[in-house]
This record gives sequence, structure tokens and C-alpha cells, in this order.
Amino acid sequence: MRGTRTATTAVIGTVLTGLLLTGCTAFGGDDSVPKPSRQAAEDTTGGTPEPDPTLRTVGAKQAVPAGTVVAETDAVSKSGDTSIHVRVVADEQGTFEAEFSGYRTTEPQPMTVEFRRTAEYGDYWDNAAVAATTWEPNEDAPADVSLADAGAYPDWLHDVVLVPAPKEGGDSDTRPWVGSVLAIGALDWTIPRPFPDLRVTVGKDRPGAYGFVFGADGKRLTDGGTPSTYQVAHGDDQTTVAKRFGITIPELRWLNPTMQVHDNGWIYEDTTLNLDPASR
Repeated sequence: MRGTRTATTAVIGTVLTGLLLTGCTAFGGDDSVPKPSRQAAEDTTGGTPEPDPTLRTVGAKQAVPAGTVVAETDAVSKSGDTSIHVRVVADEQGTFEAEFSGYRTTEPQPMTVEFRRTAEYGDYWDNAAVAATTWEPNEDAPADVSLADAGAYPDWLHDVVLVPAPKEGGDSDTRPWVGSVLAIGALDWTIPRPFPDLRVTVGKDRPGAYGFVFGADGKRLTDGGTPSTYQVAHGDDQTTVAKRFGITIPELRWLNPTMQVHDNGWIYEDTTLNLDPASR
């Protein structure tokens, strides 16, 4: 099965897991070196992984004092008939809360507000959306929603959107636009970076970090250059990948806030990781 290895005994399995998590390997010989693969990784848990709780502690301290407004925008439809005001405020837990006000629409319908990494008018459902909350036409819009699942640095969420939600029992025949982005507001964050001097360098490939590196032009880098993205190979683990690029695990996670990692520390195969702080 891709993304896992079979140990001959429970003891060996425990040792191998420990070695992988520390960036080491117990495999010897050329045949044991993981080779880059273009096969998509299977989710061996049978479902979408829960948000990584370690994201909430990236940076090791609160980004800004509680009560600080770090982003504010209006999500507005193309016609201007539907809109909501959004304000993001630091909370007491070191994460953030979104506050809503001024919701208006000329066509009352079930509505969902959510935060996305990117969005365009007409985009369909986004399973990676954060802090989604829905209300009915006869209800007031929510006053607030927690952004805790986005971590201590949620500025990777660039847009807040309004998406018409389905009615109970379904109504796709009469409302074909259900599930499509109706209104968008761009979020201009004022959160300081936790790693302002972060520099990513290209190290040699190695077991546990055997994937391909690409520059901003999309061409593969084989020796030096400025890295932009990294294609995760089978068997890559987060510790060794971070070491290959001269950064720490918290820095790797900050660059890739949605990075999915198996319990043994292996990153999901064929994932494209971001290595450019400006493209977070």
C-alpha cells in the first residue's frame, strides 16, 4: 500500500517509526531508497484528515495582542445585492475570531460564510474551507465564528466568501447556483511573520527527502537556485524534508499550513509543498 511500509515485527515497526520521525532511516542498499513517484497518495485513514493541531502553535507565541484587528473586508456579490462585513480579531487563546455585521441580500436563502485560500466568483464547494457556518433565510447572520482551525497565523486564507446553501430536502432544480461562490472579500492581513528572516536553500536529495525541487519558472532544479515548490516522493518525512531545505519543521509547516502528514511523520505522497514565503 502506498504511504506505508510493513515491518516484520511490532518491535521493528516501532524502531522504524522512531527513526523516520527523527529524520533517520534504517534501510540500507540502493533498493531501499524511496524513488520519486507520480502516484497520488491514498488516505489510509479512510477520510479527510482533521486540521493539524500543531498549526495553532507555529511561531511559539501569540502573533498579536488579544483584541487586535488584523483583517477587515466586505464580501460582496458581483451585482452588489448581497454582502457582509467581516472583521478578524485576535482572541485570548492565541488564535483569531471572525466577526460579522451588516449582512444584506435582496434574495433571502440559506447562506454559508467561509474562509478560503483562494476564491473566484462561481467557484464550487471547497472541502479545505475553514470556519464555515450556515444560517437560514429567517435567521440573522452569525455574529462571529472561530478561526482556530486556521492556526496562529491564518493569513494563508486570502478570501472570505458567501455561498448559497441547499435547503432541507434539496432544491437543485430551482436553485442551480447552490454551492457556488456568490460574494467575495479579499483579506488584507496585518499579522507579523513568525520567521521574518526565513531563507530556503536547496540541499541534496536523500532517503526521506527524495522528491523533485522546482523553481518559480516551473523548471526542475538539480543544483542550487532559488526553490519555489517541492514534489513529495514516496517515503518523504517532514523532518528530513525540512533538513534538506535548511529550515525547521515549524518553518516548513508555516510555509505549508495545509500540509497533511501521516501519524508516522510521512508527508502525503505527491503533495506539492510551497518553499516561497511570498507564496504562502
